[in-house]
Amino acid sequence: MKIGIRLSIILVLSISWGCSFFGEKNKVEDYIEKPDYSLRSVEYVPVLPAFGSQITPVSLYFGYDQLLYAVDSGSAILSFDAAGKQLGKFNLPGVTFVIQNRSLDLYAIGRMDTIIKSLTYNLPVIYKISQKGSGGEGVTQQISLNDAIITKKLIYPFCINETSKLNEPEALRLTNFHAIGFMDNNSYYVSSSGPQETKVFITRRNSVLTFNQKDQFQGGFTEGDPIKSISPIGLTTLVQPPQRLRMEARKDFIYTSITEDLGISVRYMEVLLTPEGLVTNFKPLSFPSKSEADGALYETFRFKKPVAVHYGGTSQKYIFVADAGSDSIFVFQENGYEGAIPPAQNTNRKLINVSFGGTGSGPTQFIRPSAIAFFDQILYVADAGNKRIMRYKLTSDYEQ
Repeated sequence: MKIGIRLSIILVLSISWGCSFFGEKNKVEDYIEKPDYSLRSVEYVPVLPAFGSQITPVSLYFGYDQLLYAVDSGSAILSFDAAGKQLGKFNLPGVTFVIQNRSLDLYAIGRMDTIIKSLTYNLPVIYKISQKGSGGEGVTQQISLNDAIITKKLIYPFCINETSKLNEPEALRLTNFHAIGFMDNNSYYVSSSGPQETKVFITRRNSVLTFNQKDQFQGGFTEGDPIKSISPIGLTTLVQPPQRLRMEARKDFIYTSITEDLGISVRYMEVLLTPEGLVTNFKPLSFPSKSEADGALYETFRFKKPVAVHYGGTSQKYIFVADAGSDSIFVFQENGYEGAIPPAQNTNRKLINVSFGGTGSGPTQFIRPSAIAFFDQILYVADAGNKRIMRYKLTSDYEQ
């Protein structure tokens, strides 16, 4: 059923990054009575009820418009407010991933049948989706997922000189896009996996592809040799909501991999500008002492199947990892130390381990957690196996 709720956005948003888009922010606390956790330890606690029970959520993103976007596996994109009320739906067969850029355009990943020279190919595709209504001169522009339109399709292969790949149907079947991460200027990365081969095509190998703000394919990064490169799956950049006048300028990214026998499967990559051009380096992260934290991001074989990673766009700079192998959510600081900073009144400054999960259907358990979103101190988890979207908040945040 189409919900007749439209959210007005004045055109000057493109230059008014520092303002709230919709007046006063729509917070979870406006709808859920604040529980009393003052006697409990610092931990992530569920904000109930769960929502999205009619879908299988495999991707989440809390956007710059302060709405939560979710992908119902292979079927549609949905939008929710912070309280979990569904506002819109956009049917998109084959969709697996959704994200929003700083101009409020949605980008989605999927596969689609494409006819080339009378032959049908099922190819990876990146969709650019606009939610802005036509409005008209002097009319306030509207934003609604119900009225969204696809404005661009980036269908693999991207370049005419790569069309020779169409002669290899098995290689096309094995080539997939997984996640997108945006930079401050709306250029972006795409995690991509494909058959391992010695050919030059970087879009055929396991790599992180790069696109500029005009959606033009630029090239990419890969770790390892062409025959045994690391396959990236989850991906996040350091540029995340809320919208600010000065966003993070670093082009670094973090990706996850489920490549077998890979000791460090969540990898922080620095992108540096050198006289020879952009260079991507694996960023070493130190291990904490026992007085600083109990765990670290780079502990070897720490994760079983890390399918998603998300960098929090707030001052805490959390790195969240969803591990479908252990059905758990892990929480780290940007320096790789595991845990959350203790409340100010706590004399012990050691980070408190707030990672949580385990297999099951309880409020802090999961079956195949597939995606993570974070906004306004609320952590959202796509619990695909239990067909629900869960929300969590640190008890120490309630006390502030």
